[in-house]
Amino acid sequence: MIDYYNNFPGGINVIDKMNEEYNQLRKEKNKLEEELKFYKSIFSTHSNSAIFNLRIKTINDQKIWVDKIKITTDYQLLYRLDEDDEIKEWKKPVRCER
Repeated sequence: MIDYYNNFPGGINVIDKMNEEYNQLRKEKNKLEEELKFYKSIFSTHSNSAIFNLRIKTINDQKIWVDKIKITTDYQLLYRLDEDDEIKEWKKPVRCER
């Protein structure tokens, strides 16, 4: 029986490093595919909204698209969003001016 580990001790380390790099690249690829899927979803979820009115917000650290014009009338969604400075502004009442 041939003892591969003793004949090629450096080769095993190279293979282990390549496997680690492969796994890391695979995780990165999956992450990028999910991000691309999210960005493509804009066309199916907000087809009647102007792109410059859309914001990426989160609910429990899950990204969603929010139309900043329409959100002021959707109170259930507005109060479920994770708060940031922009959302705090949206929650403030609008002052009537004469």
